Amino acid sequence: MSTIVSRFRAIVQAHPGTTALLSDTEALSYAALYQRAGQMASAIDAWFLAHQGRSAGPADVIGICIDKCADLYLSILGILGTGASYVPIDPQLQRDVQEHVVLSCRCQLIVAHDALLAGVGGAAVIAPADCQRAGSLPAARVDVVRASGADIAYTIFTSGSTGRPKGVPISHTSLLNLVDWAIAEFTLAPGVRALQYSTINFDASILDIFPTLLSGATLCIPSQKQRLSEAELAEFCARHEIAHAFLSPALLASLSAQRFPGISTLLTGGEACSPQAMQDWLAGRRLYNLYGPTECTVLVSYKRMDGTCPQSNIGKAIPGVRLHVLDENREPASRGELYVAGVAVSPGYIGDANVNAQTFLHLPTLDAGRLYKTGDLVERDEQGDLRFLGRIDRQVKVRGFRVELEEIEGALKRLGYAEVAVKVSAQGALVAYIVADGDADTDLDGEALRARLASILSDYKIPQHVIGLARFPYKISGKVDYAALPDFVPAAACAGTRDDHYAPIIALWANELMLDAASLQPSSNFRELGGTSINIVRLLSSIETHYGVRIDFIDFLDNPTIEFLVHNLTEND
Repeated sequence: MSTIVSRFRAIVQAHPGTTALLSDTEALSYAALYQRAGQMASAIDAWFLAHQGRSAGPADVIGICIDKCADLYLSILGILGTGASYVPIDPQLQRDVQEHVVLSCRCQLIVAHDALLAGVGGAAVIAPADCQRAGSLPAARVDVVRASGADIAYTIFTSGSTGRPKGVPISHTSLLNLVDWAIAEFTLAPGVRALQYSTINFDASILDIFPTLLSGATLCIPSQKQRLSEAELAEFCARHEIAHAFLSPALLASLSAQRFPGISTLLTGGEACSPQAMQDWLAGRRLYNLYGPTECTVLVSYKRMDGTCPQSNIGKAIPGVRLHVLDENREPASRGELYVAGVAVSPGYIGDANVNAQTFLHLPTLDAGRLYKTGDLVERDEQGDLRFLGRIDRQVKVRGFRVELEEIEGALKRLGYAEVAVKVSAQGALVAYIVADGDADTDLDGEALRARLASILSDYKIPQHVIGLARFPYKISGKVDYAALPDFVPAAACAGTRDDHYAPIIALWANELMLDAASLQPSSNFRELGGTSINIVRLLSSIETHYGVRIDFIDFLDNPTIEFLVHNLTEND
């Protein structure tokens, strides 16, 4: 039975001189990547022999804590080459969460650049550079017989926003089903260059990595600095003639499609894309809307979009997957909760039998296989496509009526607002949040907006309050952070008590951080005020748009003050 490693070895034999991996600082052929991955596998085996008296194998899970670079990919392949599986460990996570990941997977070894991870959960750390210096080890090779298709290839931990993160293991067979479909559907082949944007802590990275490597295409790896600057990312894509990419809806809404003309195949998913962003990115390229939970190997359905498809259309199942729409009695229906069956379904959460019993089900009268209960509300249209209507757990009761918050968000988008969110306040009122037009004006005419909504929504679905924001708070995954939406809108205009040349930058900060501008001083520190990397990217992009000056991300990170920005803008004036 095929595994990722056996398939990779076949690609190496067919295309040894083809470029497998490319960045601004390094290029590796498939043969070179295979050889270096073999050195990694040999070094991992040597560690297990020294500390466990045996080689690594399918029962072992090895952690990876490495940023985007060549070492990341050779480490993944080296781990898989031993027959073991890998689990990403986010270096930004709190140490207790890292320990939860390590202990849940029983990791004994972590491949990392940072020795500070040593001792997390009792695991040892090995550096990629040490593996490459292991010249006295046996001849480097990537073993093709230790793992079977049923063995685990990787484990991804779901978000911990509602509790402790849950580990989701995925087998080689499940992953190869996805890979084979993606290669055929996206026409991946030698010569195609694919952007590697997603971090390995999220399962979109699986779609970035494995269809590319197992088709003979080229992985193109931007630096962290390039990932955090729209201009530098666009230059990187143009320089390396990148034609294939996955970008989240939040990124599509914030990046200019005109800056990325070479990307001919664009994938997106994870949440609904704004209609305007969809239209902007459709021009001159194939654009796919993808849907799938982590528990079902990244994605289970897809839709190639056109100008007439609603952004909620998630299409039909990929091969090997069966999608069932069931009502509250678990009977087939045209509208209801989505259940997934087939080869994509995970064996279940690691060490969580109670949740598994509630989520991974056997319904033999419906399907011979196990089903994953997604918690997503969908509707099947006349063409057989599925429309994503929202999370069932975001259904709320308002005045005794059941309300689907995503339905209200969809109505707001139909009125032309690109970025919207709706939640219920502590007092039980519906509150709509809208990114307002303009740079600093967050005023919205709530009464006029509610009048417009009355033409498309029942009265009990119309928000009582409308709050305009300059920017939405986003999680690191790119999804709206509903918990971080403010209960009120702070003043966004400069009070006028400071030197006028600070006022425009203060206004931009107030908008981005959703703070009262009167509280900001020239020496205010962006990071100390809660600014994240995503906030910095947006702030610097706004400054470049307004002033035509590109501020280096790292330079600002070293001196994240209003005074620093004003000084740079004055020098470039």
